[in-house]
Amino acid sequence: MLLQLVLIQIVTFVGLIFILRFLFYNHLNSALRRLRDLNEKALMKEAALREELEKAKAERIAEVEKGRQEAKSIVEAAKKETEGILAHAEEQARENSRKAVLHGKEELDKLRQSMESQTAEKAIALATEMIRYAFSGEGRSSLQRQIIKEITGEIEGLDEEKFSVGTGSVRISSSCPLEDEERARLKDLLSRKMKTDVEINEDVNPELITGIVIQTGDLVIDASLRNKLRKVIPFLKNGPGK
Repeated sequence: MLLQLVLIQIVTFVGLIFILRFLFYNHLNSALRRLRDLNEKALMKEAALREELEKAKAERIAEVEKGRQEAKSIVEAAKKETEGILAHAEEQARENSRKAVLHGKEELDKLRQSMESQTAEKAIALATEMIRYAFSGEGRSSLQRQIIKEITGEIEGLDEEKFSVGTGSVRISSSCPLEDEERARLKDLLSRKMKTDVEINEDVNPELITGIVIQTGDLVIDASLRNKLRKVIPFLKNGPGK
């Protein structure tokens, strides 16, 4: 009887052990499956996260490279613009310098011409006064005769077209009265050149010192001493060898 109870207890104990073992393994397998599922999900999430990170990294690198290229383009554009501004500024400075030099040269030339003109006029006035006091009345008259002879020869050589601006009336200013032969010769010569019978209007101008001035219409033939001296001044200034 005692033995049967012991056997029953042993069998009961062994059965409990098998039942507990079965229940434990079921629970363990279920837990392992859940753990494996969680691990797989975690791995999938990790892979997705890694992919997102790689994508974000690539995008960041692309953005950085894009920013670098844009910065490079901006720097190059700024450099070109700066070079253009500097080149324009240099060109403007050269142009302003050239204009300033040219303006200065023009002003210097004007001043030189003005001084030369004033000097020439003073020299002519001085020479005229010297001749006025150096030559006697007879000497000036002799010089007058020579000038008239020269100017008639020059008029002979002039082309008739130059006298097309003339009129039938001719005004002759002389330092002393013309001789009848001189007046007649000039009248005949001018009539032939203008192809019309001209009228001579003569007046005496002692300020001429010596020489004559012939005017008809827009044509003026200046054979006065002052004009002759004015023509000689450039030769005296440049010298015989120039």
